[in-house]
Amino acid sequence: MMKHRRQSRRGIALATVAAGTLVVTAALLTVGPTVSAFTDRAALNAGTDGIGSEAFDIVSVLPGGDVAQALPGHGVTVPIAGDDSLVPGGALTVNLGVANNSPSLAAAVTVAVKPSDAAGTGQVDGSPNITPFLRVTVVDTTTGQLLVGGSASDPSQGAAVADASAVIGRLPARGSAALADGAAWVAGNAGSRHDLTITLFYVDTPETSAYNGGQTALEVEFDGTSAQ
Repeated sequence: MMKHRRQSRRGIALATVAAGTLVVTAALLTVGPTVSAFTDRAALNAGTDGIGSEAFDIVSVLPGGDVAQALPGHGVTVPIAGDDSLVPGGALTVNLGVANNSPSLAAAVTVAVKPSDAAGTGQVDGSPNITPFLRVTVVDTTTGQLLVGGSASDPSQGAAVADASAVIGRLPARGSAALADGAAWVAGNAGSRHDLTITLFYVDTPETSAYNGGQTALEVEFDGTSAQ
C-alpha cells in the first residue's frame, strides 16, 4: 500500500467588522476559496484489488446547520448579530462547526483567525484599521477546551490577531458517505465534528477614540491534513 499526505484548506472570511456608532456595515462570515486543492486525493492504494483513491475533505457547518464547501470564487455569507454596534469594550460572537467529511480518513485540524487582505494587515479600504485593538477567543464547545485566548468567559483576555491560532486535534473519519455542499448536516462518527465559539473583543483604550468608524477584514481558516 502506498500513501501520500497533503493538506486541504477551507477559508472562512470575517469581513468588515464595524467599530463605533457612526458606521453601519454588514459583518459577514464568508466561506471562501480553498487555498490548496479543492478536493485532495489523500490515499493511493496499490494491491490485489487494483488501484483506487478516496477524496479527503473537511467542511464548515454553518449556524443554520448546512454544510459549506469552499468553492472557488463563491462564498456563503452568515450575518453576525451586533456588527453595526461594536464599540470599544464590546464583543461579537459567532458559532461555527468544522467537520471531517472523509468517509474513512481521519483528519488533523487546526484553526487560525487572521487578516484576509493581501497585505495581511486587516485594512478595509480607507477606513481606520482596528485590527490591532481586537482580541480573539476561540472555545471548542464540543470538548470544552479553550483554544485561543486566556479565558473562556472573559473576552478581554483574548489573544492578539497575530497569535490567534491553535490545534483543534484529530477528527475521526465521518464513517459514511460525504455530504454535498449545501446539504443539511447529518451526524457521522462521534468526534468527527467539532463546534467552535469565536469571539472578537474590541479593547477600550484612549487610542481607540481616534478609530471611530474603523473596520477590520479577518478570516477564520481551517487546515486539515489526512491522518491515520
